Amino acid sequence: MKSQAIKLLALVSFQPLVTAHPHTSPIKPRIVVSRQFGAGDIYANWPSYDQLPLDASYPTKAAWEVWGADDVQGALNHITNATILAAGDEIKLGRAINLNMDLNAFVTPINPNRKPLNHVFQPGSGYTDDVVVLNTQVSTQYDGLRHFPYSTDSNTSTYQWYNNLIENFDQVIGPSPTEVLGIQQAAQKGIAGRGVLLDFAGWAEVKNISYSAFAGFGINSTHLDAIASWQGLPQNWSKPGDILLIRTGWTKQYLNLTSYSQEILPWDPNLGSVGMNCSDDSLAWLWEKKLALVGADNPAFESLPFDKMIGGVPRSMHQVFIGGWGQSIVEFLDLETLAEELHALNRSTFFLTIQNLNIKSGIASPPNALAIL
Repeated sequence: MKSQAIKLLALVSFQPLVTAHPHTSPIKPRIVVSRQFGAGDIYANWPSYDQLPLDASYPTKAAWEVWGADDVQGALNHITNATILAAGDEIKLGRAINLNMDLNAFVTPINPNRKPLNHVFQPGSGYTDDVVVLNTQVSTQYDGLRHFPYSTDSNTSTYQWYNNLIENFDQVIGPSPTEVLGIQQAAQKGIAGRGVLLDFAGWAEVKNISYSAFAGFGINSTHLDAIASWQGLPQNWSKPGDILLIRTGWTKQYLNLTSYSQEILPWDPNLGSVGMNCSDDSLAWLWEKKLALVGADNPAFESLPFDKMIGGVPRSMHQVFIGGWGQSIVEFLDLETLAEELHALNRSTFFLTIQNLNIKSGIASPPNALAIL
C-alpha cells in the first residue's frame, strides 16, 4: 500500500542536472520523482513522513522533489504572503527583542576548529571604519543548505546536498563554486513569520527535572507536547510556515560558567549538548507540522554527539534537515529575554524576522534574528 500511495502523488521522469556553473565532469542523468501540486494548493498530495523519500534511491527520509525537481528553497516554501500577513497579528505591543548573542560571545568557539572573531578599527580622514573577520558560525548562526549534506563517515565523495542539486564538493569549496543553494537564496527569499517558543528549560525547572546542558540529554516529542500544554497552547497549535524555537537552557548554563570554564569547555573530549533527540519519532513530529525553520539556544538544535541511527543508518538531524528537507537550523539563539516576556504575557507565539547575509555561494550567516511582540 505504501508504494501505491507514493505512485499516486509522484511523477516519474528522467532529466539531466543543470546548474548555473556546470562542472567539467560529465553530467549524469538523475531520476526525478516529483510531487504534483499547484499554486492553488501547495499541499496537494503532501507526503506523510512514512512516505519519505519519494524514491528509494534518495537518502534517508529525504524530501527531495517534494517541492519540485529544481527547488532551492526547501522548507522556506512554507512561508507565503498569506503566512506572513497572518503572523502580523502577533504584533500587539510593538516590543522588539534581539535574539542574537554577541558576535564575540565565545572566548573559545564551541567548535574549536572555528577561529574566534577578529575585530579591528580602521581610521580614516574624518571617519572611522571597523573590519570584522569571522567564521559565520562563531556565534548565533543560520545553517544554510550548503552546510551539512548527507554523508557516510563524513567522506566527501559520499556528500549529497538538497534535491541532488550539487554534484560534488568542488562545486562548494572549489575555485569556481556554483551558487545553487547558497545562503543568498534564503536572504533574497526573505524570512518572516510566526515564531513559536517551547520552553523546555522553564518546564524542566517547574517539573524538577535536572540535566546538564553539556551532556547529551535528548528532548523528545512527548516532552514538547507536554511543554506546549503547560504553556497553554491548544493540541493542534502549529500552522504551516511556523518557525519553532526551543529553549533548552544551554545558553543560560554556559553564561553562568566562569570565564575559565567557558574557555576550556570546547576541549572537553566528552562534551555533548542537550537538544532534540534524533529519532524517527522526533522527525515525524516535526515533518507533520510543516515548519519553515527550527532553532534553539544550543549548538545544534539536536542533542550531541551525532551518534544516532535513522532507518538503521547513522544519521543526524542536520543531515535530514539540511540535506534532505532543505530546512535550515538557527543555533545559539539568545532566548532568555524572549522567554521571560512571553511567560509574563502568557504567550508562546510572536512575530519573527531573520535577515541573512546576501552573499553568493554562502554556507551560513549570522541570522540577525528579531522577535516582535
